[in-house]
Amino acid sequence: MDLHDPTHGSSAPTRYWSTANIGEAMPDVLSPMCWSFWGPNMEAGARLSYYDFGILSRAELAVPDDPNELLTSYFFGRPAMNLDRLRTLFNSIPGMSADDFERDICGSVRPGLATEPSAGRTPYVLARGPVAMLTAGRRMRRFATGQRLWWERDVFDGGGLANPQGLLTDAAHRFREAFRSHVRCRFVLMSLQAQLTKLAEGAGRRDLALRLLAGMGGVTETEVADDAWQVGHGQLEPGQFVRRHGFHGPNEGNLTGTSWREDDGPVRSLAAAMAERPPNQRPRRRESATVAARAEAVAEFLSVLPRHRRATARWLCAITPRAVQTNEIGKSSFLMAIDGGRAATRAIGRELKASQRLDDSADAFYLTIGELLAPLPADAKDLVRFRRERRDEYRRYDLPLTFTGVPEPEVRVDDDGVGGDVITGVAGAPGVAEGLARVVVDPFESAPLELGEILVCRFTDPSWAPLFSLADGLVIDIGAAASHGAIVARELGVPCVIGTGDGTRRIHTGDVVRVDGSAGVVEVLKRTTRAGGDAGDGA
Repeated sequence: MDLHDPTHGSSAPTRYWSTANIGEAMPDVLSPMCWSFWGPNMEAGARLSYYDFGILSRAELAVPDDPNELLTSYFFGRPAMNLDRLRTLFNSIPGMSADDFERDICGSVRPGLATEPSAGRTPYVLARGPVAMLTAGRRMRRFATGQRLWWERDVFDGGGLANPQGLLTDAAHRFREAFRSHVRCRFVLMSLQAQLTKLAEGAGRRDLALRLLAGMGGVTETEVADDAWQVGHGQLEPGQFVRRHGFHGPNEGNLTGTSWREDDGPVRSLAAAMAERPPNQRPRRRESATVAARAEAVAEFLSVLPRHRRATARWLCAITPRAVQTNEIGKSSFLMAIDGGRAATRAIGRELKASQRLDDSADAFYLTIGELLAPLPADAKDLVRFRRERRDEYRRYDLPLTFTGVPEPEVRVDDDGVGGDVITGVAGAPGVAEGLARVVVDPFESAPLELGEILVCRFTDPSWAPLFSLADGLVIDIGAAASHGAIVARELGVPCVIGTGDGTRRIHTGDVVRVDGSAGVVEVLKRTTRAGGDAGDGA
């Protein structure tokens, strides 16, 4: 009997990996079906995107068999980016560097790295890159329009469920194409952010960089939060909200999660909490305030630059909002594909349970796409049981944010604040907030945030956006300045420190904390005398 688990890979002992940033996209431990989408399809989609920019050749499009050459691999059911491999790609891009990439992902760069220019692909990048940069947003928006029509027809309205196997295949293909478009847009955004940051640093005003990346306006997650506000105030029917945003939900990046399309209870709870808030807390009003603050930051930025730099800076400031908006549209597009895969897998699981080939319909998530579409092996039930046990085991583990080779997992424990009262991370959203901490594992099973509370969590995904608008500050374990959580915090004007690694261990519900989102520092000003509330394993 060949019992194997595709969600745990291998690595050469010197290969450098990072779970930062990518971990927020798939917060729960991956099931084999989750891996089927994120593993080969994300790898293929990313490679196609780098080919579009001329960074990879056509011969490099195939997903490699050597795990050390993968752009992303999986350890103990969690994703990690191959920073060593990715650095070699970014060294070929004029105007960017491998250090820019690593800083964007991890918040900092390893000391002592020798950055060697890689000119081999530069002519191809110069030929293909500008076209890819200029067309990335338009192509993404065109794709997103078709993706939404597909999701509403085949998933929300159930048109594709007459043939769930076909829907599963289609959803996986659409995920790959959505990710290809998303990486193109992400690449553009990274380039713009790097150039803005360098200009601010060159003018001796690094503090302006974060303010220039806030208040873009029109970000899709702000729309989600504002629509939830409207539901709470009787201005939008819950059914309309779910038709617009039903592909979101708890652990939405994992196919095993439950989307709002399947259960709108969390939406109603959040809407009820928003109904208790004053009008000045409405997400759209908060967004308007950050947009106005950014306009002031842009004016200040231009005033401190040398005259010959101002035209470039003005252009960068003008186009960055569109890049941020398109980047978030890309996330919505691949989440729709995941929800399509979720619906198809559940339908196939029901069929297999009815025919007694599986014990439970949810067992289908413990098979890969290939296994589920082919005749099931005779030992399918044993294989599912083995993989369930492995996934339960992986949930007990924490992985470091960066590591070489195969990481050594640690069993997650609460350290009762050991390690000092100053917690450092990455500056995520500017501003300072002070208040009572609320450590949250599942935003949809916890009591609503109270006024003045600071949200402390392991990760966020777009379904958390309505909760952000209820928080006075944010502390997030996983992510960097370009992560979803930081982007949404900046749009809503919520001071945020991201990438703390262990904030949820060292902060307890009820602690008085001070969040300095501009400096990337959290201080515990007063320890609570009661238990850690919602603190948990974050999975």
